[in-house]
Amino acid sequence: MDNYKLVLILLAGGSGKRINRTISKQMIAYDKKTILETNIINFKKNLKNIPIQIVTNNQDFLKVYDLCKKYDLLPPVLGGDERFKSTYNGLVAITNINPKYVLIHDTARPLVSNDVIKNLTNYCKKEVFCVVPVLKLRDSIRTIANNTIKNTITKKNKVLVQTPQLCNYKILKNTLENTKKKFEDESAVFLYNSKNVIAIDGDPLTLKITYEKDLNLLEPYLSKNDKTHITKIGNGFDLHRFDNSKNLQKNFIKLGGIKIENTKPLIGHSDSDVLLHAITDSILGVINKGDIGSIFPPSEEKWKNADSSIFLKHASNLLQQEGGTINNIDAIIVCEKPKILDYSKQMQRNIAKILNINNKKISIKGKTSESIGFIGRQEGIAAMVSTAILIKE
Repeated sequence: MDNYKLVLILLAGGSGKRINRTISKQMIAYDKKTILETNIINFKKNLKNIPIQIVTNNQDFLKVYDLCKKYDLLPPVLGGDERFKSTYNGLVAITNINPKYVLIHDTARPLVSNDVIKNLTNYCKKEVFCVVPVLKLRDSIRTIANNTIKNTITKKNKVLVQTPQLCNYKILKNTLENTKKKFEDESAVFLYNSKNVIAIDGDPLTLKITYEKDLNLLEPYLSKNDKTHITKIGNGFDLHRFDNSKNLQKNFIKLGGIKIENTKPLIGHSDSDVLLHAITDSILGVINKGDIGSIFPPSEEKWKNADSSIFLKHASNLLQQEGGTINNIDAIIVCEKPKILDYSKQMQRNIAKILNINNKKISIKGKTSESIGFIGRQEGIAAMVSTAILIKE
């Protein structure tokens, strides 16, 4: 196909705030390939010798720039704070090419079938304004307000619109250049201008990644072989004794990252958070990266009184680099006081926030030692943790 007839624009500027990850959703990796790279490989396989323009964000720009060099793509450009602004920036970037058509795709949809791409690009041989893949509705539709269903809407003549979308380059660029109206996607631009938009059959697997559940659904398709992933269990244990000295400078402890007042402090080099320490060690055990003591030695002054969330975040980042996903965390805190049940939900939410996971994946239970031993004598607190992680074999 003539390079000057078609250009592919990949929109990869989203931050993915609605999924529980610390990185942009298009930069999440499976089998050492990011979702963005999966898009690139798929389109290059189906569209040979077609210029590809990526629109990205500040956070990912350098990584995307390296990908563009690796795959011999056009230099990336920065997007805007709205989808239509990112689309316009991509269109402006290819002004010198001035193609007849652009194929615009949201990289949060990593699975696009060969048939959809072929059926779209076949229209490049014709005179069209816009062509989009759609899915017919299978479920019933209702309107809702405040979690209450209000009205029935017929699903007849209604469809779900997907990407990529084939568009007339000049009309799309000129419209976005000369209006302040916001558009959800490219087809909306042409409908706004009363132009004919053609629908072709889409693909149910071209699911857009918006929430964590979407990632879970697509993961088997994004990994080369789902069977290479297994569940590993990491165990963590930590204990600290209370400071029973008379001259106490503080009267609280940190547990699960939250502050519990009116409790004798625990003795330790950092903030002595036994629960976060145990969770950290359980994660490090799965990926065989040592333990807290080897990574954050108590002999180093810089870790004195350190917030233990630093340790847990570091372990979480290492886990993400290994492509691991936390299935669940099961924790037991053993102490006579404080009463763990009073604080477990708050600890659960805080740990989930640190790890960017659903708090339903975390269980925190409190046990006493029935007044037996040093814990029974209220001399200290212990925590035991088991963490189940899905990771490559």
